[in-house]
Amino acid sequence: MGFVKTILHCNTKLWPGRCSPLMKGLVMVLLVMCFVFQTGLVYTDRKSSVLLDEQAVAGRQLWMQNNCQACHQLHGFGGFLGPDLTNAAARLDRDLLDARLALGQGQMPAFEMDSGEVEALWSFLEAMDQTGIGQARNPNIGQGRTSAKIKALESVIAESGDVGVAQGFEIFQTNTCQACHTLYAVSAVGGPDLSISGEILSAGEIAYVLEFGRAPLMPPSQLSPDQRASVQAFITFLAEHRDRVLEQVNEDPIPFWRSLPWWEYE
Repeated sequence: MGFVKTILHCNTKLWPGRCSPLMKGLVMVLLVMCFVFQTGLVYTDRKSSVLLDEQAVAGRQLWMQNNCQACHQLHGFGGFLGPDLTNAAARLDRDLLDARLALGQGQMPAFEMDSGEVEALWSFLEAMDQTGIGQARNPNIGQGRTSAKIKALESVIAESGDVGVAQGFEIFQTNTCQACHTLYAVSAVGGPDLSISGEILSAGEIAYVLEFGRAPLMPPSQLSPDQRASVQAFITFLAEHRDRVLEQVNEDPIPFWRSLPWWEYE
């Protein structure tokens, strides 16, 4: 407490003594300018609007009627039991949506929708994907860096000629894995780096997690035994060839401001 009182006492002495009224005014002007500049950055971002066509509007109605927002988010608004689906159309394929709606997954129930309703819901998700980024990206992995790593990984997999690993990589890209996991980095939502998990966990442990999930966040994958075997082989391959893949990607040091946890919404 004595130290704090000393600092406060010095401040009360030094501020009036060493800062003229003009200097105080300049400081206040500088603070106001900083506030105005920050406000401008926040409120002048490029905005994009997407007009929903008739089919996408029908999909939005299905989204609301089936209470999808109770478990899923759009641009971070909604429930947190399932992943954010703002950009689901970019990482999932149409057939997978059919399977998820018809069979459910984990705590997600099955929905009785005909092909027209599924197509409408898919149109709505495609439209949402065009509205911006719904989930924060890891600031330490720019999009260009990620693409370079993916290309390097594809090259290493092709050289290996391992069909099972290639199939596991395809399942990773077209399934819901990318909702929580990012290759060669911890994702923005805390999903572990699978190339590290493949080194820490044995093949049997990976297979167990894929089949039964891992509390508290990862549900069972709902993949077939053959699909789980392919994904397990892929995760093991990631760990075994991690250094080789990363050596092919030249990365500049990330500046301090890029390492800050900025949240992105459009």
